[in-house]
Amino acid sequence: MRLLLIAAAMLASAPAAASGDIAAPCIAASGCVRLAPAQLLRLVDEYQASGRAADAETLLRSLSGDADRELRTEARFRLAMLREQQGDRAGAAGSLRQLLVDRPEAQRPRLELARMLAQLGDESGARRELRVVSATGLPDDVARAVDRFSQALRSTRAFGGSFELAIAPDSNINRATARETVDTVIAPILLDEDAKARSGVGLALGGQAFWRLRLGERSSMLTRLSARGDLYGRGRFNDIGVNLAVGPELRIGSSRLRPAALASRRWFGSERFSDGLGGSVNWLRPLSRRSQIEAEATLISIRHARLSAQDGLLIDGNVAYDLALSSRSSGRVAARVTRQGAAEPGLATTAVGGDMLLSHLVMGQVIFGQLGVSRLEADRRLALFPERRQDLRFDLSAGLVLRGISFNGLSPLVRVTRTINQSTVELFDFARTRVEFALSRAF
Repeated sequence: MRLLLIAAAMLASAPAAASGDIAAPCIAASGCVRLAPAQLLRLVDEYQASGRAADAETLLRSLSGDADRELRTEARFRLAMLREQQGDRAGAAGSLRQLLVDRPEAQRPRLELARMLAQLGDESGARRELRVVSATGLPDDVARAVDRFSQALRSTRAFGGSFELAIAPDSNINRATARETVDTVIAPILLDEDAKARSGVGLALGGQAFWRLRLGERSSMLTRLSARGDLYGRGRFNDIGVNLAVGPELRIGSSRLRPAALASRRWFGSERFSDGLGGSVNWLRPLSRRSQIEAEATLISIRHARLSAQDGLLIDGNVAYDLALSSRSSGRVAARVTRQGAAEPGLATTAVGGDMLLSHLVMGQVIFGQLGVSRLEADRRLALFPERRQDLRFDLSAGLVLRGISFNGLSPLVRVTRTINQSTVELFDFARTRVEFALSRAF
């Protein structure tokens, strides 16, 4: 982190305070007094020097909502530094995020946020902030320090993770067709209620945790556990998955390499659905101060609890390119190829797709949109259906991240997703609209 501290020190020592008088709270015995911003900030310094950190934080929190933009910027920056001194890095990062909502062009606070995110174990978040600050244009000496920090960036935190909780109304919780019947080579088949599209309001839970054991200056052993669940009042549509990844984390030049052994289990309708064992390799490399590329290959053997004809080898490869367009905008493009083998050739599929993500800061909040398109084909026609399965799928998402709001470290998010899957096999032809009102937090 020393390089980033040097880079931050090369910039202005702190955001400038506003000039002019600010009204202080009324005192019953003496009426109201008016203090200049410099006096208020000196009072904060006096509180800290005398060990009254709680009083300093109370005053800074009050000033963080001041109508004067420069004063609240200064207060939020100082509040972040105070919280870090008290060991609350997550709270400090939250204060800096609020500051950057108002001042996305502020360089030192963004560099400090990158440093804190790295200490919290959020390496991808730290890299994202470095790409954004580089897009604003840095002095040459600062840019060189940031480059060296970016190349040396590694998560040093031994433990950490994140979780997300969402209320999710969904028009098609079982991703099923809306048709009453589907055509077969024999005759149309009438579908039962569970085989048709069902709507519902669910609770979506997701989270991940990691444990890192340092092996050397440029290597660690990394264990990651992640889980995701969609829970509904109708338990038969519950969908829960757990994944475990264990392997080394290696630094090779400016690249990061993560080979890992994988194990997974999925439950559907509260019953075991499938198990997987395999491995993956993830590679990440910064291309410039504003961009990076990440690629991953996965090989995993899937075994299904109820339908062994679906058992087979899953092979997946994907690559993504991230670019900071400016201090307010960023983008991501990705491509993916997935091969799902199966004992029954009619259930074996190959899919190719890509997606694009754009985000932009508007009036202090982050809006984002994502479009994904994919094409899937089965190896052969299933005996029951007249055509070989061929799907064309569209996924369109849009959302809003309320960066200026935090509830005890929980950040709110609203996301709407529309999925349309057009298939030559009517059973797989469906449409779905899902809305998520979520709260997330890193720890």
